[in-house]
Amino acid sequence: MSDLKIEIISIEGTLFNGSCNVAVIPSNEGDLGIMFGHEAIISNLREGEIKLYDNSQNVFKTVAVKSGFAEMQGEEKLLILIN
Repeated sequence: MSDLKIEIISIEGTLFNGSCNVAVIPSNEGDLGIMFGHEAIISNLREGEIKLYDNSQNVFKTVAVKSGFAEMQGEEKLLILIN
């Protein structure tokens, strides 16, 4: 299985640009787990934390979010814009 490419951008600049096995994002509809091959989505984000997991299912990066947007671009990249 391929890793998900992910880019997290805030007003201050790029907070993360790399890959992970699973990204869990705090959407307005509830937490969403996103992996490589996820269907196309655009989602508003609520206050919470983005959690990035490695292949051993360990969290290796967390990013606090107040609000923002997430967009799945193709089957391999997740773009997240946050405040």
